[in-house]
Amino acid sequence: MKINKLQLQNFKRFTDLTIDLGEETNSPKLVLLIGANGSGKSAVFDAFELMNKEDSFTKFDFEYYKKGQNTTIARVDFDNNIFFERILQENSARVLLEPFPTPFLFYGRSAVRYLPKITRTSLGQGIDVSTNADKPIFYIDSDNRFENDIDSLVNDIVYKFFQGLNRNDQSQINEVKAFLDKVNKAFIRIFNDKKATNLRFLEVRTPHDGITTKIIFQKGESIFNYDLLSSGEKEVVNILFNLFVRTPHYQDTIYFFDELDTHLHTSLQFNLLKEITENWIPENCQLWTATHSLGFIQYAKSSESGVIIDFDSLDFDNQITLKPISTPEVFDIAVPKEALDILFKDKKKIFCENSNALLFNTIGFADSVFLGETDKNSVCLRVKNDSNIYGIIDRDYLSDDERNRLQEKYANLKVLAYYCFENYLYHPENVKEVIPDFDVENYKRNIREVKNQKLSDIKYGLQNARNSYLFFKQQEISSKSFNDVFQMIDSDDFETFYKVFSMKNRGDLSGIPNLSERNLVKTTWFKSKMSDILP
Repeated sequence: MKINKLQLQNFKRFTDLTIDLGEETNSPKLVLLIGANGSGKSAVFDAFELMNKEDSFTKFDFEYYKKGQNTTIARVDFDNNIFFERILQENSARVLLEPFPTPFLFYGRSAVRYLPKITRTSLGQGIDVSTNADKPIFYIDSDNRFENDIDSLVNDIVYKFFQGLNRNDQSQINEVKAFLDKVNKAFIRIFNDKKATNLRFLEVRTPHDGITTKIIFQKGESIFNYDLLSSGEKEVVNILFNLFVRTPHYQDTIYFFDELDTHLHTSLQFNLLKEITENWIPENCQLWTATHSLGFIQYAKSSESGVIIDFDSLDFDNQITLKPISTPEVFDIAVPKEALDILFKDKKKIFCENSNALLFNTIGFADSVFLGETDKNSVCLRVKNDSNIYGIIDRDYLSDDERNRLQEKYANLKVLAYYCFENYLYHPENVKEVIPDFDVENYKRNIREVKNQKLSDIKYGLQNARNSYLFFKQQEISSKSFNDVFQMIDSDDFETFYKVFSMKNRGDLSGIPNLSERNLVKTTWFKSKMSDILP
């Protein structure tokens, strides 16, 4: 079971929040929430925890979840057409289910789960981990389930080991060996160390005579208890043991973990999320986690089964819809803005739209570093607020005069001469450099024909598109050149209309070879054109 959509109304800090992951058949297995502290990421996990609550609610429950005096609603839509909705009002709650969901819809761990040492001196505390009865009451509470996991794990290992010996049943002993093997192979992948000094899990020793349970590990020739592990190693052990004990009971579940990267070195964060997502979360389940980790963001971007939701700079009081983003501004999340001057003190910092930064960096301009932003308005705000950075934005539907005036007003802002980055990549001269015998005239003719077919639609949407530009809204330059732009796109001269005709969607064009963008950015023509624009 996987979530397609989450909706929160008058919940915590949000008046009306929707997270829309799309209606595709293959819903993402990993949903990564990013954003600054206080941006509202943990409110999502509070909603998931609310879904697990019984139907008896106190006044404090309502006060904890509500925003204002209004009815509080939390709803999730799953990929199998089931929805689950909780509606809270003062001293009451009701649940709408269609149809009734499977047990244990949600299983979560809060960020407050660190256990510095094992304290129990006896087994059999009476905790049934299969019911998740030991979970915190609220998501902000301390999560103390790890010792219950150890209790359950030790009992299971001891039972299987002696049953195997007494009944001469090798399969029971093999299950214990399989667990040891799974954990130790995970350690190798996470800590990326195949040397003899790699962390290895050896055994568990039951408590006795007031002595606590011992979980024994080895590094090189050293053998030591859990208590002597580093904080990062304890975090990994905590999560892996928890998943090993609990996942058999939660096979059709939404897992949610806050700050999985806690205590981990940056180089290990990528490995941990990859290991958990691919090897420990059941295939029919979904993992949601919140982070400030560059390693987590890197993994989510590289994974076909991962999406990223950006919570930064939200207006909590307005209606908000968040969808997966392709290029998060990771420097806002994991590195303070004021650190950019230190990190790139010898380079020009140039912000550009979306994934354009990746391609610019592929070209390799030695004195510059390119950083991605959400859209042109965000780039413009960057340049307005910081004289030490530069920006490059798509031209879109700007006349020649508007483009020149905008660049005159903001010396650090550069506007592409063509509609967008793709217009350079797929310009006839650029394609011809990659394929010398390419039929340029036929290609131009095809683009011109498609443009003329779309002319009425372009004219219809032209004004709405221009109205969204921040510099027009704030009257920094006038927007009286609508007719000039339309005359440009109505022209039959290729270089005239190509400046304001989008090449982002090329599905209607024939004769475009299947070329890699990484090859198209390496041409002499392309580098020359970019050099003309760059500061």
